[in-house]
Amino acid sequence: MTYEQAVAYIESLNLYGWRLGNARMEALLERLGNPHLRIPVVHITGTNGKGSTTALVASILKHAGYRVGAYFSPYVFDFRERILIDGEPIPKELLAEGVAYAKPLIERLTDTEYGQVTEFELKTALAFWAYAQAGVEIAVMEVGLGGRLDATNVITPLVSVLVSVGLDHTDRLGPTHADIAYEKSKIFKPGRPAVSGALHPDARAMARQVAQAQGVPLLEVLPEGTSSDLPTLYYTPLPSPRDSSVRLRFDSWELDAHPQLIGDHQRHNVACAVGAALQLRQQGYTIPDSAIQAGVQHAHLPGRMQVVGDSPKVVLDGAHNPEAAWALAFSLPRVFKYQRMIMVFGMLRPHEPSEVLRHLLPLAEIAIFTRAPSERAYPPQHLLECAQRWLQETQGKLPVRMEVAETPSLAFQRALELATPDDLVLVTGSFYLVGAYPLEG
Repeated sequence: MTYEQAVAYIESLNLYGWRLGNARMEALLERLGNPHLRIPVVHITGTNGKGSTTALVASILKHAGYRVGAYFSPYVFDFRERILIDGEPIPKELLAEGVAYAKPLIERLTDTEYGQVTEFELKTALAFWAYAQAGVEIAVMEVGLGGRLDATNVITPLVSVLVSVGLDHTDRLGPTHADIAYEKSKIFKPGRPAVSGALHPDARAMARQVAQAQGVPLLEVLPEGTSSDLPTLYYTPLPSPRDSSVRLRFDSWELDAHPQLIGDHQRHNVACAVGAALQLRQQGYTIPDSAIQAGVQHAHLPGRMQVVGDSPKVVLDGAHNPEAAWALAFSLPRVFKYQRMIMVFGMLRPHEPSEVLRHLLPLAEIAIFTRAPSERAYPPQHLLECAQRWLQETQGKLPVRMEVAETPSLAFQRALELATPDDLVLVTGSFYLVGAYPLEG
């Protein structure tokens, strides 16, 4: 089986739909030799920031000298971004070998009560298998959706991390912050330490409740000046060109960290990642302060305020829900100097475009709406109508020009045609759209 055939097979599994639950995932892993039971794992969930936090924890562990696996959802430019080994994408040959090994097992499983394995289940199982084959010493796994019934939730992790809780995927996770926090906090395992960065009062209370019920030692991550009766890692902003440097404090321990990841919201993600490192320290893992600082400094992740062009500046960010859009809108004018902002926007169902656009439209002088490369993408005309409706309701005056382009390539081309060297082109609304942007080289 070639790499291309392996990817095609994985993606073909989408045809059979998607179902939350762990029984089928456990059955598949058992047939693969239970690789997930042989690898220590840091498990990370959250509405926003879980990808950045996963990258940060993996980078810290790598700089501490460990052989590290990192699992992400979704990928942006290359399918192999989902499964990293020591910061590098899984080799094509190893991925193809794993799919070839798993395919007959999956086909036999289909004829049982478990039914057809899904794309995400196979990707997750493949990650565990690849890490075992590659001799990974510790893996950092990002949840796909929620936590309680996610395919990654088949492990007993060294430490669990809840980065944030926002009102996203409410159709599957529940309508309130407390409902969603419950689903996400169920990655906490009895007696195993956890980190909670949940800031909404209801979400924070639910995370505490779940932790207490399971006897989980909980470390909270909070902005300096916030009170807590639990062990707490506090963080406070430090001045920096990227607007992401942060000072961390836990009891008498202090550390300054300077990530290359851009944006004020990364301070919270860094604190959550460092909280996980401190919990690992307590379990005997050797993670010196120098490894924390170097790991934070060198962690990177595509599609998160990623700069891919100058003159005009081109920034890619996969903000696809209101909280992510707010964080992006807050950070852009603080970090970048530009004359005008030209936004290329595409979005997928079931997210609500108006809730995202209300944060970003006030920054844009030109907005170009396009169809992200996915069957779930909104038509460009629908996005334009959402923007027009929101502007009418709020009596907004910007953007001064709004257009539609049926394909991402046409939208990118149009944005660059309209931009002057002092402008900023923002591509946002979906990781699928961000991933369609042509990178040089």
